[in-house]
Amino acid sequence: MNNSHYVKSIFQMQYVSRWQEFSPRYKDNAASHSFRCGAIAVLISIIETRLYHKPILPSELIGKALLHDLNETVTGSIKYVTKKEQTLSPHIQKLENEVNKELVAYLSKSLQPSFTEYIVQAEDNSYTGNLVKAIDSFDAMLFCRRESNLQHQSYFTERYEQLRNVLMQSEFESIRWLLLALEQDEGIAQFLDYILNLDLIDRWGGSFNLIPDNDATHSFRVAALCLFNAHLEKEKYNKEHINMYAILGKSIMHDVVEGVSGDVASPIKRSSIEIKQAFINFEQQVARDMVSNLPAFMQEDMMDFLVHAKDDSYEGMLVEIADKLDALIKSNLEMRNNPHYVSKYEQQLTHIQHHYENPSVIFFLAYILHDITYDHFMR
Repeated sequence: MNNSHYVKSIFQMQYVSRWQEFSPRYKDNAASHSFRCGAIAVLISIIETRLYHKPILPSELIGKALLHDLNETVTGSIKYVTKKEQTLSPHIQKLENEVNKELVAYLSKSLQPSFTEYIVQAEDNSYTGNLVKAIDSFDAMLFCRRESNLQHQSYFTERYEQLRNVLMQSEFESIRWLLLALEQDEGIAQFLDYILNLDLIDRWGGSFNLIPDNDATHSFRVAALCLFNAHLEKEKYNKEHINMYAILGKSIMHDVVEGVSGDVASPIKRSSIEIKQAFINFEQQVARDMVSNLPAFMQEDMMDFLVHAKDDSYEGMLVEIADKLDALIKSNLEMRNNPHYVSKYEQQLTHIQHHYENPSVIFFLAYILHDITYDHFMR
């Protein structure tokens, strides 16, 4: 088994460009897109279960939406028109399926059944698989809508109108509801804007970065790491109590508040107990304001995901751990070219070793970290 391959893949997602041949004003990549699909899937799962009382498993839908494009680290981003070309379509589907199975085969055997569902069966013909396809189109519609507002009479205007018309005829009531809410409900529209624009919030400001990073790509990686760690603990180490829906919601949404507050460097946030608490209070109030503007039936779940993302629950701790592991990997990749990151790496590693004894942390340090260096990553 080579579980580090999964971690490498989720980092490589940000290098798979989207829409570049149409020169969008806003750049896009597979990691940012997958984060947005995961976030939209969180909203859709609430609409499906609480508004329409559908018997879906939210964690299945969200996990599929989060990882449905992981194969693009091998295949690249194949254009929609190419995927749908009659003679090419079966060959592309076969290739993507083979790549998906290979990605899963790298994982520990105890993880393979769950990740087969998330990766191989992400866009199958099941209810959740077809819903993931609609969520993928919904995100594309959001992206084109923003570009259309900047580039009138462009490709993106035509594509936005096509996607909107298709989604208005969707078989899924939840998709149609969210589309109408986008156009008629200011709270939903604003929240979707926060999700869409999270990739504009750069991370690691003030440092020379070989690897660019922003809140959307970071949130994708944290959620993907959380999903891996949670299943590892649940299925390999018998931690049956882990709530997969909660951990996905919390990990995907944990930095959405920075769409308002911005990304403030950790040394500033933690420079004193008083300053740390002041930032916590500020960010939690911003999150409460975001949630209060959402429809009432969404607020209970979203309060947990935004305000209490890193609370004292086991799920909150796993989100905190994944956040730290992402920073550790980032520092490990950067320090070959920037000595400034050597101290960051040592600080992160020391903190993780001294504060967490979770099985997933011990597994990561023992079996994965040594493979996530710049030299290994570039192979």
